[in-house]
Amino acid sequence: MTYFSKEFTSWLDEHADEIDQNSGDLADSLLEKIAAEGAFKVGVPKEFGGLGGSRQDVIDVLTELSYYSLTASFVGWGQRTFIENILASDNPYPRETWLDDLLTGRLSAGTGLSNCVKYLSAIEELNVTIVEEDGQHYLKGRLPWVTNLRSDNYLVVFAAAYADPAKKPVILAVPKSAGIKRSADLEFISLQGANTAALTFDRIPLDENWILSDDAQAFVAETRPVFLGYQFGLAFGLAQRSLDEVKHSLASSRFVLEDEYHETLESLETIKKKLYEGLENPQYFIENTRELFQLRIDIVDVVAASLLLELQASGGRGYLKHSTSSFARRWNEGAFLPIVSPSAVQLRHILSA
Repeated sequence: MTYFSKEFTSWLDEHADEIDQNSGDLADSLLEKIAAEGAFKVGVPKEFGGLGGSRQDVIDVLTELSYYSLTASFVGWGQRTFIENILASDNPYPRETWLDDLLTGRLSAGTGLSNCVKYLSAIEELNVTIVEEDGQHYLKGRLPWVTNLRSDNYLVVFAAAYADPAKKPVILAVPKSAGIKRSADLEFISLQGANTAALTFDRIPLDENWILSDDAQAFVAETRPVFLGYQFGLAFGLAQRSLDEVKHSLASSRFVLEDEYHETLESLETIKKKLYEGLENPQYFIENTRELFQLRIDIVDVVAASLLLELQASGGRGYLKHSTSSFARRWNEGAFLPIVSPSAVQLRHILSA
């Protein structure tokens, strides 16, 4: 099934290199262009203004985006994962206040929960603290890396720990208007147009309407399959595009790559099947988290194999700076997938414990 119009995918294909390398107006327009295709409504219940559908449908949307541009898919992942978080919350305020603008892309949203995922796996401490002064609670701390923070207007979801250790960490969704300080865009070798920046919280008064959950551990355990599961869309589309490029070359002198091509394609389809089957049961990856972590590690290897095959299939043509194949962009995009948080190394540490 195709979720995007030919007009949009042609535009994305044409501008993918520029969005990959540059911040600015074109990158800022990307979110609303994706939203105009109805992408963020897929998988959202109709009673909330969505189109209905499954978690697999959401991954398929992100897969189609990453087939043309990993930057577009990464932006889409941040937006759609944030939407999933406010749908999962018992607090109606975020849905009533922000959901319509999130679905249309008028409001961008960054998902900063990787810090909490790593915190719950004893990899790092929470970056934001809630302190109390004269009966008022304030946010203090810094999130060093959050994507999809369009500078004009954004929201961010993250976990914060009370300075009082007797209280459980909470999950918050905070708007730019609260007074968050946003850095300039971080400088990447790829995905520059994804509006990724650091956020500083300098004594920001805490509004209770921002609390998605007063039990961060329980909330993240429930939503982690979606947080990680939707990330697979980034890898699926990129691997498929590379393998499609390889397929076009097999009829020529590159036929010696055919066995490797089929093996890599089979590995990709196996991971898809296991992921989709696991996500069909909302409890499966909650109870079998280690299996999800292993799949995330495995898909990184499949993407790497796909890209290396594409390079071999294209030969010197793919290494030319002004090649029309866009291989160089995909190679740099692929280098991002092992480090997107939680990284493959962090997941390996968890599995080795």
